[in-house]
Amino acid sequence: MDKWEAMSINRRLFDLGSRLGSLEGYLYSEEKVDKSYLKNWLRNIENEFSQLPAGLKQEIEGDYAEILRKVEALLKRLYGDTDADSLQVTGMIVTLKGQKMPQH
Repeated sequence: MDKWEAMSINRRLFDLGSRLGSLEGYLYSEEKVDKSYLKNWLRNIENEFSQLPAGLKQEIEGDYAEILRKVEALLKRLYGDTDADSLQVTGMIVTLKGQKMPQH
């Protein structure tokens, strides 16, 4: 069992929120961005979200998608529409839309 799997759901949610929120803030500080971190940072966020329980994902999906769209806009403004990191976030949003969970 890896470190992520050993965490409680509450801890997983906190970790995901912290990582995603700090990425958004990091990108706002444009001149300080070290692009070499972005690919893994985005991959970790995507993996963490995908491993949450279905009910929890459904509950936070709208907020998660909204922050991803902000991150996408920041990346596109900084690096352009065809940048690999911009495209990675676009793919995360498209995947999220494709996995839309039924509303109860």
